[in-house]
Amino acid sequence: MNPQKVGFYTPKNIFKFSVLLIFSVSILTGCTSLRRSISPIKPLSSPDDILKKIVIREGKIKDLKGIAKVRITNADKNHSLKEVIIVQMPSSLRMETLGFFGQPLFFLTAKHNQLSILSLSENKFYKGEFTPKNLSIIFPLYLKSKDLFSILLGSTPLIDHVDMDIGIVPEENLYLVRLSQQGGITRQFIWIEPLNFSIMKSEIYDSSGNLVLKVEFDNYKTINDLLFPMSTTISLHSSLTKIGIDYSELEINTGINQHSFDLDAPPGVTIVYLD
Repeated sequence: MNPQKVGFYTPKNIFKFSVLLIFSVSILTGCTSLRRSISPIKPLSSPDDILKKIVIREGKIKDLKGIAKVRITNADKNHSLKEVIIVQMPSSLRMETLGFFGQPLFFLTAKHNQLSILSLSENKFYKGEFTPKNLSIIFPLYLKSKDLFSILLGSTPLIDHVDMDIGIVPEENLYLVRLSQQGGITRQFIWIEPLNFSIMKSEIYDSSGNLVLKVEFDNYKTINDLLFPMSTTISLHSSLTKIGIDYSELEINTGINQHSFDLDAPPGVTIVYLD
């Protein structure tokens, strides 16, 4: 579907949009996963309401820890890994790659903007700032840390924007929000479930109209009274890389000790400074 072919609405004709919305958008039912129904929903009073609700939902998630299957696909590689993932706001991260018998083979931590990586197979310990460049040396990810944390916590990075429109996609029963930077040089499209304001997909385009980043969320479940996507797919078109994260176990807002994000170099490893 081409986002540019969807009708968009501004505050001047929001009333017309609201009337149409009642007959066009379905709600979700069910306790543990998102299910659509044909019931009408209460229309929004303004387009800004959607972004506010997204920010509120994201702010409710303080930490998470889980076990996930991570699939990394690009032009010449296809890997499937089992990962322990621990995230705590605002900027703490721990990932452990597990081997066949559940023993960690690879460790990554980020804390206070410092990145530490231990590769047992290489017998190397990498240290440096938590920057997109340093992260991309190890993983095929070139994202700002705040954008990465937003995605890992079940939301999407938002571009700095001066203009916003809202439309509906009747055949999918979704809101479609369009954000534009000054002069429309960079645009973002966000597909949103109308009842729970869960993000289904986000696409960011550069000034040349090229798709830069796509994030897709699926399989939402209620965990600790919060809806969270058990499946996330990140597509980075600059490197032709796609990363899928599918949780088999997940806990949210259970409290995580800050020492969980400590990682020291064991004796005998080679220390590599990334900066």
